[in-house]
Amino acid sequence: MAIVIRVAYNNKDWKARCEKPGQDSLCWYCFTHILDIQAPKYDDVECSGDCWEQHLRNDYKWGCTPKGRIFGPNAYRGATVFLVFKQRNGNYTIWGKTTVNAVDAEVVQSDKDYEDGFAFIRFKPFDPLTRDKWVTDVSDKQLVVTKWLQGRYRYVDANQEKYLNRLIEGGASYQDAEPVVIHNEIKKTEGTVLNTTVTQHIYTLLKEIAAEEGRSIDEIVREAIAGWLRSR
Repeated sequence: MAIVIRVAYNNKDWKARCEKPGQDSLCWYCFTHILDIQAPKYDDVECSGDCWEQHLRNDYKWGCTPKGRIFGPNAYRGATVFLVFKQRNGNYTIWGKTTVNAVDAEVVQSDKDYEDGFAFIRFKPFDPLTRDKWVTDVSDKQLVVTKWLQGRYRYVDANQEKYLNRLIEGGASYQDAEPVVIHNEIKKTEGTVLNTTVTQHIYTLLKEIAAEEGRSIDEIVREAIAGWLRSR
């Protein structure tokens, strides 16, 4: 399990207030009032807004939202964290990767407004990817397998974590994550026919497992669904 965190862009490497945000096209999201932050002004020389992003690589932490909540069991020490920011075209740029170092069990009481009442996951110190290593124009479905509407973070499974690592390392193409409909693979045996859509890399894994075990994809999918239902 890994965590993908959606942050705003910061032109000071996520460790200080942005410089001239009104003149930096990548700072566009901060002016939309979609984020629950104090927005900057277009004529700021130094950003007058307040956000977690300007503290991220000083404090190495990110809060659970909405305020007052704590992270669930999917956030744990050692989990991989991918950091992304949203582009104006609606896609995402992967700019950083780190590991969870600790998870707050309760909300923080602090005299700092941006901390008080929030619980945080705390990261191992890290540097951003160099700009030539940024992975740009990644759609939400390529990033977290589903459309990303609200919320600042999403959990992804081990297969998606491997795929995102391959993107960063340059070993995967964006097309690998395009959805594939496998309705023709899940054949009617008894009961209702299930149509489903998976990403390309998951479909590839299913084919490899099916070939290795000498079974059909529909058998493997039915077994996985049954196992998941039993564990609930």
